[in-house]
Amino acid sequence: MTMRTSAYIIIACMLLSACKKDEEINPPISEVPEIELMSVSPGTVVALEDSIVFLIHYIDGDGDLGYNEPDSMSLYITDNRIPLTESFFVPWLAPEGSEITIEGDLEVQLHNTILVDPDSDSETVTFTVWMRDRAGNLSNSVTTGPITVTRD
Repeated sequence: MTMRTSAYIIIACMLLSACKKDEEINPPISEVPEIELMSVSPGTVVALEDSIVFLIHYIDGDGDLGYNEPDSMSLYITDNRIPLTESFFVPWLAPEGSEITIEGDLEVQLHNTILVDPDSDSETVTFTVWMRDRAGNLSNSVTTGPITVTRD
């Protein structure tokens, strides 16, 4: 075999090994929503006065996050001290009837965090966040780092 023939065979093998199905390069996105906690602020809040702001990144393979009805809730934040879960409305995030992959960020404000122990001047709290799509699929849950709640 000549050197030139060997070079052609090697190049052909390299080209064939580089060819992959699109799904192998970019696997399909799950129809179950996934979330990531981008940030939570501030790190210290005054009870019943300050709000806590959660920045949540979401991705959903079929675009069925959110609702048209404002009474329908799809985002949940649990105060892990009590536990008490607050529910939040999320509007449709994709056009009605479409089944497309959606990805983006949501900013959610939690108002009126309390001190659980009325005799305490401060407490540490963590929150757990998750979402539910219209098909009833629950996302992964994410938990914040500690946040301090103070009396004043």
